[in-house]
Amino acid sequence: MRITDNMTANNSIYNLQKAQTTLNKLTGLATSQQNINQPSDDPAATNTLMNINDSLNAITQYSTNITNATTSLNVANNALTGISATIAQAQTLAASIANGANDAQTQLSALNQLNELKQQIVDYGNTQSGNTYVFGGGSSTPPFSSASNAYNGNDTQSKVEVTKNTYQNVNITGDSLLTGTGPNTSYGTTNILQTIDNLITAVGVAPTATNPNGIPSNPANIQQAATALAAGAAQVQNATADVAARLSRLTAMTTMNTNNQNTLENTVSNIQNVDLATVGTELSQEQTAYQAALAATAQISKMSLLNYLN
Repeated sequence: MRITDNMTANNSIYNLQKAQTTLNKLTGLATSQQNINQPSDDPAATNTLMNINDSLNAITQYSTNITNATTSLNVANNALTGISATIAQAQTLAASIANGANDAQTQLSALNQLNELKQQIVDYGNTQSGNTYVFGGGSSTPPFSSASNAYNGNDTQSKVEVTKNTYQNVNITGDSLLTGTGPNTSYGTTNILQTIDNLITAVGVAPTATNPNGIPSNPANIQQAATALAAGAAQVQNATADVAARLSRLTAMTTMNTNNQNTLENTVSNIQNVDLATVGTELSQEQTAYQAALAATAQISKMSLLNYLN
């Protein structure tokens, strides 16, 4: 087959255009520093990157959920620490008046202290994290009051997704904690608020001008209330251990999510990040070859090839 000048020129143009396309691609890679700048660059890798991006977004949401849950549980834990300390004070006070041989001033002081301690427990029971009562279930009103020893919240369980299809309960409802009732009595069955009221009644009433005889202390009932307080203290400790276990699990989930995030980000980096040293070398070689091809084509063809390309 006879090769004409026109065929040679067309072949030269094709090779130069192909080389120019390669140059453009290498220049784009060097500029963006990313292997995939549009889906058509690599459809399969693009699909992988989209799936990874969805997973990374989900991990970000899990991290937010864990942070919020951890805050709420830490607030609850602080309240539980306060309740435990308050019950311990009530136990110490009960031991100091257990024999019932108390003068009027001791009796009055004990009553005042016990009323204050009960109010402290009620206040701890109404602890809020933001606008949420941490022991109120889903209630928007305080779950406890000094006037009643009943639980006024509900048993709604707040839970958050901490990794795909895995959830963690966040709240402890006040009935399980302070009244020993509700669907979860695994902590204990002592009504701590009623127990303190029983102790107040057992302490009696100090004599006054209008009631010179007062009401004497009842040592047996004081001891009975003290025993119930010990059970209440254990009940709160059980709840505290539960909160600690939940916090530990959230920490473990955070570590797992962080590891997963690092793995996914490394995968993205391996797919997307350009090896600049390699691209730089290839770009330099391609530019040299392209310039040489231009010069050779100009010598081979008598037609104005450069003008034609321009």
